[in-house]
Amino acid sequence: MSRADQARGDRSLETRRLFRAWLIFATINLGLAAFFVIPAALGSALGVREVLESTIIVRFLISHIFFSMVAACSAFQAIFWMLAVLWVEASRFPVLPAWIGFGLAVAGSGLSAISTLSGWGDPVLAEFVPVVVEPAFLSGFGLFALGVAVTTGSFIYAITSVDIGRMPLIPFGMLCTALIMVAAGLSGVATMARLFGDWFAFQLAWRTPYILTQAIFWGPGHLITFSLVGTMVVSWILLMPVPGLQGLEEQMARIGFVVFVFFAAVVLVVLFAVDPLALPKMTGLNVAIRGSLTLPVLFLGSLVLRHVFSRDSRPRSPALLLSILLFTLGLLIALVGIGHNSLAWVPPHYEAMIPGAVLVAFMGVTAELILPWDRSLISEPLARIQAYLYGGGIFTVALGMFWAALLGGERRGYFITIPAKGPAVMLIVGGITAGLGILAFMANTFGAFAERPTFTPTSVRRVPQ
Repeated sequence: MSRADQARGDRSLETRRLFRAWLIFATINLGLAAFFVIPAALGSALGVREVLESTIIVRFLISHIFFSMVAACSAFQAIFWMLAVLWVEASRFPVLPAWIGFGLAVAGSGLSAISTLSGWGDPVLAEFVPVVVEPAFLSGFGLFALGVAVTTGSFIYAITSVDIGRMPLIPFGMLCTALIMVAAGLSGVATMARLFGDWFAFQLAWRTPYILTQAIFWGPGHLITFSLVGTMVVSWILLMPVPGLQGLEEQMARIGFVVFVFFAAVVLVVLFAVDPLALPKMTGLNVAIRGSLTLPVLFLGSLVLRHVFSRDSRPRSPALLLSILLFTLGLLIALVGIGHNSLAWVPPHYEAMIPGAVLVAFMGVTAELILPWDRSLISEPLARIQAYLYGGGIFTVALGMFWAALLGGERRGYFITIPAKGPAVMLIVGGITAGLGILAFMANTFGAFAERPTFTPTSVRRVPQ
């Protein structure tokens, strides 16, 4: 064996280990997200009407958002990046920086968890990324973001060694999501530069953490959502029955991913030009940004559905259709809600989209296709049941929240007050069902690790393009 072949084998082995590490991390984050929502769930079940007025409960809900939307989704995205590296067998993957990025992400999430449990600082239930104004939580958030940035850079460095024209569709799609993450980072830099550039306005915003938090995260948050939804579309393609998209359909899918990146670049230019403090109030612009996110997804989703329903074979996992169903529900909620004066429709829209469509797809792919070792999950039937439990639970929660919005519930960031018993019952039933789905996913994932599979660099499992 040549030194080049030996180096390639060593890097493949380390990439697979890193893959496993991110998968464990993502699974733990899902468990923490479920744990942190329990106090609010208990309060609602006991009939406490002022649940969202409690500082303690709001603190836990903020951590629920952090560990579900930020930590878990980003960890699953890193898993897909590792898969793409294994797929093309990139020999120049920078293993050491990638492990450093993983370590920073773990340290950041640990600090945020400690801050939540310790009760330090003041919770700010902002409308885009809620935070706890306290050094440990904010430092943890920053470390996690830095870890994801290092991981993104490591992936781009490795994957660009492959000829883009010959790159398989899945690595190509993940490269596009990584480029959108780069745009999100640049947007963050632009936001901070604009805020510090107007020192007087920054001092005024500093006195109101709610306004400052929204200004910092509003622009980058939109682009990060672009990237996560793009990864969800990659998940849909992976969940398709063999052989997946080919020929003209594959070329059209590549165009769809390029359009994703193009729209992200346009949004980045707009964000450079707009005052960050004014951006949250610019309703028309925000609708346009979200619309530009939706169009490529509708196009790519139509390719997937057309292919699935035009073939005799069906996907083994129900996660594909459940994810598409939840995404459709989120769109319908938005279309109905935009016609109302209240923004109370936003929490159920978010619930259907991110904890719903995105995470259902991510967990479905993890369970069905992308475990790069020679042993499967301990129970494939449980994996299918898990998709129904979690997807059905989130569907019920989103409908319950939308019902509450129609009944006059008030928005509190990503949450909503519950004015009647009917929506409260739906939230309780849906929350319990989704929680059981998370427990099933954790049991299957950790059960697979308990089998102690042996790594062999030449036995990377391939999945359809």
